[in-house]
Amino acid sequence: MTAEPMKYAREILKKVSRSFALTIPMLDEEIKDEVLLAYLQDRILDNFEDEIYPPDLKLQQELMNRVSRIFSTEDYERSSDFAIIKEKSSLIEKNSLQELTKNIDLIYKNYQSFEPKIQEISHKWLEEMNLGMQKYLAKEVKTFAELDEYCYYVAGTVGGFLTETIIYKFEIEEQNKNILLDNFNQAGLFLQKVNLIRDIREDLESRDKHFWPLKELGISEAKLADPEYEKQALTALEQMLNDLKSHIPALKKYYQALPDELKGYKKFFAVNNALGLATMEKLKNNPDVFYSNKPVKTSKLTFLNIMRAPEKYFLEHSQKFEK
Repeated sequence: MTAEPMKYAREILKKVSRSFALTIPMLDEEIKDEVLLAYLQDRILDNFEDEIYPPDLKLQQELMNRVSRIFSTEDYERSSDFAIIKEKSSLIEKNSLQELTKNIDLIYKNYQSFEPKIQEISHKWLEEMNLGMQKYLAKEVKTFAELDEYCYYVAGTVGGFLTETIIYKFEIEEQNKNILLDNFNQAGLFLQKVNLIRDIREDLESRDKHFWPLKELGISEAKLADPEYEKQALTALEQMLNDLKSHIPALKKYYQALPDELKGYKKFFAVNNALGLATMEKLKNNPDVFYSNKPVKTSKLTFLNIMRAPEKYFLEHSQKFEK
């Protein structure tokens, strides 16, 4: 890999994601750079989906398609796409995300060094994410089925890339391959829903959309944000958490199907999902989800306990939800 662009990729990761800057370095050397670059290209796509205010549907779709095309395996002159994305990166308010988007050409230089099969896997899932994100640019989530579909597009696709990549790179028994392929989406849905539940107050206050299926929850946006309706809001929260819990048994199945040689990936998976489980516990029956000015977070002590023994914490806490 080109040394300087890869150095840039590692540095920008620290600016755009504290959680993945913590966990991606844990990965096995055989897949670490591939996962880092896949995350950054997904993040650029997400910037145009989620970080442009006010939203401009037609422009967002155009830019998202350009991002996906850049990372395709097609042989074409990309200079025009690079130039337009760099220019439109100014629409993104957050400095670190704008910087990443503006330097899409450096991310692509690293991407070019991957073997063709990895590029094929990566772009397959990036394009799936792109199509799904565009669907929900103009579509409101009204039901739990739509919530699952949305979470598949924005997070399940990441699990798809990770799973196909490790199956390609490592020797995995056929039975375990099938378990991994059957359960990766559940892991993506779990982590995405943790974020959507935790961030509902911010979404209601500062964004044009949210992803709670209020139609099935039987509550309006106004009531969800009004302390006078706290009891109804907490009932809706309980329903969201019950739905979230339904994905947990698949997490353990996926983890246990991973080969022992994938020590880094197993730790990466355990840390991310242990933090998800700990956050879920903090969200339970907690009115701060709706009314506090600060996001609900796990305690520093819990975080340190997870980091000391992530796989032990993950297995013990997921055990409660076995079916």
